[in-house]
Amino acid sequence: MPAEPAVTVVGERYELVRALGRGAFGHTFLAHDRTNGRSVSVKVLDPRGDVDWKAYELFEREAAVLRSLRHQGVPEVYDVVEGTWQGAPATFLVMEYVEGTSLTQMIESEGQLDPAEALHLFLELLGILDYLHGRVPPILHRDIKPSNIIVRPGGLPTLVDFGSVRRVFLSPDEAGSTVAGTYGYMPYEQYMGQASPASDLYALAATFLHLLTGRPPAEFMTGDGRLQVPDALPGDSRLRAVVAQLLRPSPAERFASAREVRQALLASVALQRAGDARRPLPAIAPDGALGPTPRALRGPTAELLDCIAPSAWDLMDTSSKPGDEAGILDWAGLVFFSVLTVGTLPIVFYSMARARRRRLKRFVRDGVPGIAEVLAMGTEPTAFGEKIARVSYQFEVDGILHRDADTALPAVANRWQPGDRVQILYLPERDYDSVIISSG
Repeated sequence: MPAEPAVTVVGERYELVRALGRGAFGHTFLAHDRTNGRSVSVKVLDPRGDVDWKAYELFEREAAVLRSLRHQGVPEVYDVVEGTWQGAPATFLVMEYVEGTSLTQMIESEGQLDPAEALHLFLELLGILDYLHGRVPPILHRDIKPSNIIVRPGGLPTLVDFGSVRRVFLSPDEAGSTVAGTYGYMPYEQYMGQASPASDLYALAATFLHLLTGRPPAEFMTGDGRLQVPDALPGDSRLRAVVAQLLRPSPAERFASAREVRQALLASVALQRAGDARRPLPAIAPDGALGPTPRALRGPTAELLDCIAPSAWDLMDTSSKPGDEAGILDWAGLVFFSVLTVGTLPIVFYSMARARRRRLKRFVRDGVPGIAEVLAMGTEPTAFGEKIARVSYQFEVDGILHRDADTALPAVANRWQPGDRVQILYLPERDYDSVIISSG
């Protein structure tokens, strides 16, 4: 069991609340930042454990590397604090506290993930590895597995516990520990101390195998130490070839990069969509239809803004379809709940609609038109029991893939599915921030 906090405050700022976990050399706690009121995660390298000066050096190196990272799929490091832990000098790493559910918990509750959901997570995690491996020098995680992946409430995964101080390998009967490499997920070359980006890709494929089958990869291990992908792997048959190639024993036989794997997976999805004649792709307007920027918000441009900006009524009744008109019962209900909430209900939705229109106005005026591919969709609550759709997508600009997510009315988003194309506007000067402007 994780140890309870031995001290209450770290660095005269971070108040330890409760233990979150225990690793080979230290502990992790949930803490409260007294300066700004946010929750943080505090890791301590326990000086009383079996740890040497090399471990301290690696711990500090991990902190320095992680502090340079800025990606939504990697916890941000806020601070490194020197202090005392149970009477001995210690180093504390203060990081973003990632709320969500681990893939281990999802597997335990669901048995195995839906293939479409698993593919969405796989693509997002490949994007994280593309970012990490693209650093100079490349940053390797070395312990990718379900317990080290947290899915945030919005559906996006975060890779946690880089564990660069952990130098002990895991044996088959020690599956509960967190070390630099876990049996079943770790390729042979990593046992030899020769980890590379291909090693992370192997571990991610083993994790994907676990998600699709609900069975740990060790159960697919052959007598010569290879992972054998089952012929009846859930999901599209083309995905099996991608996973099997990633799990080949030699790094040279695997894909060269995370980006190459993403392209292979998306090509598989595109082939699957091309063979599905039941649902046509939505119509896409020409890129040049909006004209050069900055655009005056009048004429066709103003009409576009009016078309894509939801009204307060749209947000109050997200179950209605575009074009539905409010009836007398709808208006009666609005009056009733407005009185019941002392006028709060219409004010809340009016504010939401106004904020959305203000955001869209910037993109309609200055945004560059583009085409994005839908990766996944989910819903999130807004107010008074209503929900809005959240659509994750990716688009390419000058050969570089960008990922983003935006909200849409459920009645509109329900017409799409992964692989469909939607029209967007993006702002290159704002780190390719984007919005969806397709309405059907």
